[in-house]
Amino acid sequence: MIPSVPIGTLRLILALSLAACSSMHGTSASTSPYFIPDRHDVKRYQALAREQESMLAHCSQPHSCVLPHFTRALVALYENREVAAQHFQQVVAAAPTSHLASSSRFWLGLLEDPLAEPGQDGPFAQATERLIRDLLDREIRIHQLTKQINARDKKVEQLTNQLEALKKIDQEMKERSRLPKPSTNSSPPLTKDDLP
Repeated sequence: MIPSVPIGTLRLILALSLAACSSMHGTSASTSPYFIPDRHDVKRYQALAREQESMLAHCSQPHSCVLPHFTRALVALYENREVAAQHFQQVVAAAPTSHLASSSRFWLGLLEDPLAEPGQDGPFAQATERLIRDLLDREIRIHQLTKQINARDKKVEQLTNQLEALKKIDQEMKERSRLPKPSTNSSPPLTKDDLP
């Protein structure tokens, strides 16, 4: 006869087993990535992470940092669960009633639950990861377009300044042409009739 073991004890044993397995692989569950990135995505995600960190360094108001924290957390799902959790917590703290806080709470629950490991086999897990990849790809495109727009705006400003300078030069030239020209002869030439 198999002895009866309480469910809580079984969960504890399972959690400890998962922690032991992850420590045997050299990473703890809290610092390992939640999703494994494609090798093609690693550099793009690292660049997006740097951009978000830069935005966060210049945030003056907590509510203006919500989207960079959320995006940084999504990227961290491919890097480090602990970093992802920290950024999700920042979203909840900054805007507790926002839809991003609701999503952040969901992700925090998954990250804290040792039984909620992502399985790559099921269609739901694949759809979830694909959704996260699509969101990150959209963020990357938005940042690229923002840079292009900023570069275009800077070029337009330079061309506007050049046009204003040319208009000023043209105006000065017109004003100079309106001034009376000084006469080259101070008096008319003498004729026979003018002589005594």
